[in-house]
Amino acid sequence: MKPPEDCANIEDVRKAIDNLDREVLRLLGQRARYVAAAARFKTDQKGVRAPERQKAMLARRRGWAEEEDLDPNFVEELYGRIVSHFVARELERWQEGPA
Repeated sequence: MKPPEDCANIEDVRKAIDNLDREVLRLLGQRARYVAAAARFKTDQKGVRAPERQKAMLARRRGWAEEEDLDPNFVEELYGRIVSHFVARELERWQEGPA
């Protein structure tokens, strides 16, 4: 994949973005599997929700966003949505009980 400054045309840019998006989704899938693994260690709904952990995690992501020159509000909102989705799925699995 060419660095942005070496892209000669819009097709180069689009190809690079497609490659990056594919990698982002692969990593999101990997993150989902770790979330599922974490559910094995949680004993109640509060442990699944882990509000203090979420708060600390979002603050750390804000810092990482700043390091990457990204809008920390955008990154916090994005990760807030990701976490909400995975917490909801984890709660569903937890409420179903052991498989």
